[in-house]
Order: sequence, then structure tokens, then C-alpha cells
Amino acid sequence: MTGATATANRSAAKSVLARAGTTVEWLLGLVLIGIVLLNVANATGRYLFSSAINGADEAMVFVMIFLVMAGAVLAMARRSHIGIDLLPSWLGGRRLTLLYALHDLVALCATGFAAWASWHFVSRLSRLGTKSMMLGIPMTIPHAMLLLGFGGMAAISLVLLVRGLWRLSTRSGDAP
Repeated sequence: MTGATATANRSAAKSVLARAGTTVEWLLGLVLIGIVLLNVANATGRYLFSSAINGADEAMVFVMIFLVMAGAVLAMARRSHIGIDLLPSWLGGRRLTLLYALHDLVALCATGFAAWASWHFVSRLSRLGTKSMMLGIPMTIPHAMLLLGFGGMAAISLVLLVRGLWRLSTRSGDAP
């Protein structure tokens, strides 16, 4: 495989991943709009007709947990999470790649620990068989969303860390 072909393949893969991320963002946005509409319908029913939608509050909380964790995974993958870009704006080349690698290592440790703790908590909940009060949903489901989110962020941090270390080791340390 020639260098030009490899570069074209990487570019095509990045384009596909970017489109997939944008599609997921749109779907998450539509789900958020659905939550808002459910909230409006529930408030309207409660205050105008003295009749709330059973389980609406629980459903909104569970779906919001999912949205937050899915959004956090996307933000981690795009490096678009909340942060101060003061130091990265001053650095370039290998130094910036090294800074990103350090960031990815810290993120891997933090999200890996959170995923590990979530795994233990979900395991305990599963043994207890706890269910939500209104919908009767096993509480392992919303808590597993945290596990999947932290696990996803840990996996992405690992991929980004390996990619950064590879760039540093091959002397092509230009930042992504």
C-alpha cells in the first residue's frame, strides 16, 4: 500500500466516523426534543387536567442519563469536551501530541476507575433485583448506562492514547 493510498484510506475512515458522529448527535437531539415534549405534556396534564402521565418523570430522568453519557462519549472522541485551551493554543507539534497523550492517560485512569466502580454497583443492584417505583424498570438499566458511558470513554481514551504514543514513537508527532 502506498503512502498516498494509506492517507486516502485514513481520510475516508475519518469522514465516515465524522458523519456517524453527526448522525448520532442528531438522533440524541431528537430524543431530547421528545423529552421536552413529554415534559410539556406531563405538566399540561398535571396543572390543567389534574392528571399526570404515570412514570413520565422517571422516564425523563432515565433518558437524560442516557443522553448525557452518549454525549460525553462523543465529546471524548472529538476532543470537544469542556476545557480551557490556553496551553494547547501555545503548543504545537510533538509537545501538543505529548500533552494530548498525558490528557488521554489521565482520562483513561479516571474513566476506567469510574467504569470499574459502576460495574461493581450494577452487579450489586442486579443481585438485589431493585426496580424503579413507577415504571418497574430494573434499576440495573439506568445504572448500566453509566457503566457503558464510562466504559466507552475509557475505550476512546485508550485508542487516543495509543494513537498519540504511536505518533510520538514514529517521529511524526504532529498533533491531530
